[in-house]
Amino acid sequence: EAEPEPEAEPESEMEPEPEPEEPVLAPEFQIFTPPFFVGYLNGMSSLIKSGVSGNCDSGETLGINPHYITEGRWSPICPHGVLAYRPVGSTNETLTELDVLLTGGRLSPVSKAIVKTAYEGSRPGQRIQAAQQAIAMTAEFNTLGDPLPKKVPRPPPSQDEPPSSKGYKAVVMMFMAGGADTFNMIVPQDCDLYQEYRDIRTDLALEPTELIKFSTEGQTCKLFGVHARFRFLKDLYDKGQAAFIANVGNLAAPIKDKSHFRSAQRCHGLFSHSDQQNGAQTLKCQEMGTAAKGTGGRIADALASGVHKFRTTSFSLAGTSIWPQGFETPREIVDSRVGSGQFNEYERWRFAIDNITAQRHGNLYADAYAEAFLDAIQTTEKVGQALNGVKTATNYPTPTRLDRELHQVAKLIRTRDARKAERDFFFLTIGGWDMHSNMKASLDRKFNEIDGALGRFVAEMEGQQVWNDIVFVTESEFARTLDSNGGGSDHAWAGNHFMIGGSLRGGRIMNKFPGALRAGNDHDLGRGRMIPEFPWESMMLPLAEWLGLQPDQEATTFPNLARFNRTQHIIHNMFKQGSDNDGKPGTGEGGQNGGGSR
Repeated sequence: EAEPEPEAEPESEMEPEPEPEEPVLAPEFQIFTPPFFVGYLNGMSSLIKSGVSGNCDSGETLGINPHYITEGRWSPICPHGVLAYRPVGSTNETLTELDVLLTGGRLSPVSKAIVKTAYEGSRPGQRIQAAQQAIAMTAEFNTLGDPLPKKVPRPPPSQDEPPSSKGYKAVVMMFMAGGADTFNMIVPQDCDLYQEYRDIRTDLALEPTELIKFSTEGQTCKLFGVHARFRFLKDLYDKGQAAFIANVGNLAAPIKDKSHFRSAQRCHGLFSHSDQQNGAQTLKCQEMGTAAKGTGGRIADALASGVHKFRTTSFSLAGTSIWPQGFETPREIVDSRVGSGQFNEYERWRFAIDNITAQRHGNLYADAYAEAFLDAIQTTEKVGQALNGVKTATNYPTPTRLDRELHQVAKLIRTRDARKAERDFFFLTIGGWDMHSNMKASLDRKFNEIDGALGRFVAEMEGQQVWNDIVFVTESEFARTLDSNGGGSDHAWAGNHFMIGGSLRGGRIMNKFPGALRAGNDHDLGRGRMIPEFPWESMMLPLAEWLGLQPDQEATTFPNLARFNRTQHIIHNMFKQGSDNDGKPGTGEGGQNGGGSR
């Protein structure tokens, strides 16, 4: 006898859980990224040399930009505020007074020597400015308390010669921040499931004329429609270079249905933007915070330490996002407009910077500052030198922010030989997906933006002759309710995404699209909040294997993997035979790589 239908849980239990208290962190170091750091250095240099000025020199613009009129002509006031300190005695007396004024007399012997060298090595009219600039770069100026300098210096970074190249591959992860309504990305067609979709989506439903039909195998419906804005993506699908990843989301363990949901281990902070973003980017959604580091970063760690010892780099075009950060692999933060930016006077100050960053401190803040300084200089100089003078293979227009970010990714890929790169990871975000209102029109604009940017990026990858070595994939913290709130949709769970690449065995929907969309189905937590049947690992594990991840590294790289059934929950044969790192044929079908049984 069938079990009675479980009573629906109260709607209040489906609402976002309270935002938790985060672990104790130093927020100033969370935002002190390499681009901000070099911006700070350039700003202080401009302030010391030119005062509070607007467009008065080649440095940073600090302050307003006032003008005055003389005989009907506008002229800038430069500067309109300067540092007015003047020396009062001997060199030692002057430097001692600057130490007291700027650090409270806390400069260590090493820092004092750096400042004195800068002072004495400058021209007479520039000595005070040089001393001020040297002090402004020290840990004592930028932190509080006794710096507690240590006698043993920080060891220099390793300069081991990289081994010969083992070929190149790269992953570009685009995160749709805000919770993308991806049940309007692909829609079942010409089957009963489409009517269920129409019934529950009401005013949010897409008509067949708003979709481009495509066929697939192994799903409840043979025909689906992709949003009409995705014409280029549909062309890639027809070529077998694009696939849709269905019914996927954050899962700490499998959840069979909504009755099992009550007893199964759940992700922390369901339906909360911050918690679910952390979960999607770390693949350890049951834990609060980001201590598990990012999925891309952990894969990079494994590839760098495995049998092949791949030379890996992980770039973030989204600031301090956790996805590209590993335990050993740092995220290299790049700006979409100017690369990572560079310290304008690096060559002048490089020896002083070497000495400042080599100094170790017992004061944790002072030592963290020195480490951040070293990381900022290394990152920005390496990326800046690599990008200097690099041109794309195609005429690459950049009408949108997403285009600018992908253009920067393309330029970094262009430098792969100069960087001796073997495995690259790129993480970028595109915001504006929290569509509680005006969803259909907003989604139309966002999908149009993405499709255009994809066309330009793929053309560039083909121009560079690396399209077979690139995978572009999307994620979001969650999808949205199938039920309308009256023009928009709200936070939900399971969603649908896409992956493109020249080596992908595409032209199909991977994983199993939900077999029911009607209100109250066995995976509906209320209002069409669908429980995902497949974890992010379903696509990330085969992607990592394509990059060269070894079987004995899986448990460390994907800590929740053992909780899932490999046959049922992981996509097999995702890539064309011979496209994996060792050139071996792909594994057998199995799993849910285009259907399969539940």
